[in-house]
Amino acid sequence: MANLKDLRSFSRVSWNLLLAIIVINTSVFSFGFDQSVFSTIQAMDAYEERFGTYDPSTQTWGFTAEHLSFLNSFGLPAKCLGAVLGLLIAERFGRRPSYIAMQFIVIIGIAVSYSAQTFGQALGGRIIVQCFVGWDNFLAPMFLAEISPTALRGGIVVVYVFAHILGSLICSFVTLATSSYEGDSSWKIPLAAMFSFPLFVLVFFWFIPESPRWLVRKGQDEQAVKHLRWLKGSSVSEQEAIDEVNSLHESIHSDLETKGHWVDFLKGSNRRRLGIAIGVAMFNQLTGQSFMSQYGAIFIKSLETMSPFTFKVISSAVTCLGPIITFSFVDIVGRRKFYLTAGSACTAVLLICGGLGTGNVTSSDKTGILTACVLFGWFYIMSFGAIGAVTATEVPHLQLRDKSSMVVYWTQFICDFVVSYTLPYLLKAGYANLQSKVGFIYGGFGIIGIIWAYFCLPDMSGRSLEELEVMWTEKVPARQFRSVSL
Repeated sequence: MANLKDLRSFSRVSWNLLLAIIVINTSVFSFGFDQSVFSTIQAMDAYEERFGTYDPSTQTWGFTAEHLSFLNSFGLPAKCLGAVLGLLIAERFGRRPSYIAMQFIVIIGIAVSYSAQTFGQALGGRIIVQCFVGWDNFLAPMFLAEISPTALRGGIVVVYVFAHILGSLICSFVTLATSSYEGDSSWKIPLAAMFSFPLFVLVFFWFIPESPRWLVRKGQDEQAVKHLRWLKGSSVSEQEAIDEVNSLHESIHSDLETKGHWVDFLKGSNRRRLGIAIGVAMFNQLTGQSFMSQYGAIFIKSLETMSPFTFKVISSAVTCLGPIITFSFVDIVGRRKFYLTAGSACTAVLLICGGLGTGNVTSSDKTGILTACVLFGWFYIMSFGAIGAVTATEVPHLQLRDKSSMVVYWTQFICDFVVSYTLPYLLKAGYANLQSKVGFIYGGFGIIGIIWAYFCLPDMSGRSLEELEVMWTEKVPARQFRSVSL
């Protein structure tokens, strides 16, 4: 019955909603493309010669561990700033104006990066773009969850993850093609391509309506009816839209104990929900995603077994399978099973990567490490990545959605900063020189994450946000969320 229900819900998705999802995810595609550009061009010879330092002992240009730390971690405070700006604008003026505003931020960052002549300018441009990434990270999943039908909410939020990975895949083809170019054009062409996505969003986002849930929270019920009818198209009458808005209004304002203040996180079920949100945010970062997303090209280049640009294509293509599988089955199988199963596989891959890097590393060991690195993205997306993103949009109280999202993304950014800043020192010779043995560190966090999820992570598949409010109030145990009847 779950399959038929999901198919019927999918058949009722209007063209207007589909357009909204496409345009919102174009911006998500943009930040996936942008992140991949920066992580890949730092392995290009011309980029290293332009912004790196010369090592007389090896007679090569490259980045020091310090410079790599700066490039890949200093943008993370900017992500936090972007999330704060996203919260302030989205809460006061609406999701739609906030989404439009952040496109101008990324355009400025791309322009600075493209015209950079010094390391400081390159770092500054990347920091500005990271502000946009944090803003998008905060806003997009919440926006998508608020406009999605209940039965498809998990799948549509997973599309957000897919758009990010697809952007990385397309970028890998671009950087593979330009990596053989002479001079600065090898890295400037990928940067120039980044302009196209925010410009597309600015042209077409004017057709996207405001979130009906936000409008109801702000007391704009008439506008909520109008935008809800626009999203659902001809499948809903005006009276049905009015009834749904009344239901939203009742759900949002029925809990007199929760007014949407920070202190409300300490009341009732909100402590438990905040703990779950923080948990998925922590394991989203502490299980090694920065190792592959930001340092993958540099690490693969150090193995000297495959072109880092070819590896990026293969890795991104395999990783794309993750959100496709998750999108297809997450609302049928359930979030919890996906998280536990794929998370265990992801953890195993990390531990295998660490084990192969122990002792005398042979060419076959390096091949095994490459394989593990390719598989990591696939399993990560199906567990700590996509399911973490879905959970973060579903777990907050209706009155605390914006603030809870802020806590989630600040937690992610802090953990990401710690991982990104320390990774060069863990990888590089002259420091810890762990190389692939860092898999033991992130695999250890993976083990903790799986144990935590088994006892604490609920399965919210197929439940409306209003139904979930009842389940939280009744203190339903995490392992019974999927089966309990209301």
